Amino acid sequence: MDVEKQWLERNRHYSELDETKLTSIFYFTLIWNLFEKELCGNDAAIRTHPEMVAEKHSDALADKLVEEVYSHFLDRYVENGQITPLFNGFKFGRDAQDGQRYKGFVSETLLSVGVCRIKQVQALLYIAFRLRNNLYHGIKDVSELYEQNENFRQINRLLMALVDCKKDDNPC
Repeated sequence: MDVEKQWLERNRHYSELDETKLTSIFYFTLIWNLFEKELCGNDAAIRTHPEMVAEKHSDALADKLVEEVYSHFLDRYVENGQITPLFNGFKFGRDAQDGQRYKGFVSETLLSVGVCRIKQVQALLYIAFRLRNNLYHGIKDVSELYEQNENFRQINRLLMALVDCKKDDNPC
């Protein structure tokens, strides 16, 4: 057994840790580093990069990938044409005004029919930024992290494709 896992299981809230339910979260940290380095000049900022990256690289992404990742979050955050309480609890920023702006953009995009790909990717990148910040800041119950693994898997797919587009300067 890994030293890190043993330590975590002896401490705090992680008495039982099922790594198989956290795999995509573990990989997210490395994938995010590459995304931030390759597409955000080593300093990712929610106020500029989601819009800039979406405008520059959305057209190079495979239709199927964008559709699948977007559908995952659409199914998660919209039910019967309404934003779910789960989405309403999602924190979008330390600054309330900025947080509301990003959250409003994402909810408006998710509720719109026939929204353009750039807006879809931008909304997904806002979600990626919030997943990152929500992961690294605040108290986490491991069972809540288990529930987030699929969200991170989907976001990882998008971030990897964006890094590949930048790296190859070829359509993905």
